[in-house]
Amino acid sequence: MTLGPTRVLIAAESDARAATIEASLRGKAGLHIAVGRARALGRLIEEHDPSVVILAPTTAALGSALEMIDGALRALPVILLVEDPSLAWTAAARRAGVRAVLGHDAPVEQITAAIAAATAGLITLHPDAFRPAARSTVGDGGEQRALTPREREILEMLAEGLSNRMIANRLRISMYTVKFHVAAILAKLHAGSRTEAVTLGVRGGLISL
Repeated sequence: MTLGPTRVLIAAESDARAATIEASLRGKAGLHIAVGRARALGRLIEEHDPSVVILAPTTAALGSALEMIDGALRALPVILLVEDPSLAWTAAARRAGVRAVLGHDAPVEQITAAIAAATAGLITLHPDAFRPAARSTVGDGGEQRALTPREREILEMLAEGLSNRMIANRLRISMYTVKFHVAAILAKLHAGSRTEAVTLGVRGGLISL
């Protein structure tokens, strides 16, 4: 029996990013490509019935992107193209069906290999996916990993003593997304707790009390 082409859906934060990825895969034998915006992921899955999804979110949008995948109508193998693979291979990502984590500038050979592996039920990971998030040396003169504007906003709310539920209500986002952002803050600041993250944030001038 002859198998049909692998249906690949490319979803990114911008049309330009999606088009760049699509251009790199254009003409590859055995692939049928569809593209769209990540924010319309559910509708795109309904329309194109893909075999695999390539998702290219920004670091700031990674949490909400995983939430959208997790809320999709059916489980699909997902390939993430991300700026920092060390932040992407999480329990939340695995629950959402992520089967590959690659760098945002991965060559086409790596992407096509990941597509083949994902459709076969295998996992492909960038080496940095196993690297602990780099330690932030806030306040000691070393290099600091910058927090996104949203992460700073949530760090300020942590300083106010707000719970995840209260933060979610104030920002009108899901608790799942809040948990992802809090985890990213702890990783970037190399903090062992919310209290320590607030302390480091104050010392580093990220927030003020």
